[in-house]
Amino acid sequence: MSFDLDRLKSILLNSGLQRKDNSLYQVIAQLIDALKEFQSQTNDSISASSGSISGGPILTHIADLANFPTSRVLLAGLGVTFDDSIFGERTITISSALIADHVVASDGATPIPAPLDDGFGNFIYVMYTP
Repeated sequence: MSFDLDRLKSILLNSGLQRKDNSLYQVIAQLIDALKEFQSQTNDSISASSGSISGGPILTHIADLANFPTSRVLLAGLGVTFDDSIFGERTITISSALIADHVVASDGATPIPAPLDDGFGNFIYVMYTP
């Protein structure tokens, strides 16, 4: 977002505030000048970085390769939804139907089933959906 600070300074000059309250006028004029300097330094810094914020890939909401060549779009997978209804926040929700766990497979013997392994002491796990 860019602000037209020269126009703001012109409005201040034409407001007559310099005659009514010179000290307030000077404070506002200095704030505008400081903001112009900050805006200039920020623009120079962004230009010098060549679109790379931290040198590595960044996540973006939409594909923005023109401004951020290393950007990556974060997409929701199966059963995952994004909620962007709160400004500045993203809530990620996973469908409860897809929540699964893994349990150790057993031989099914009764009364005490024995866990199955691969012969090297590594248990064999199977998917379990509650």
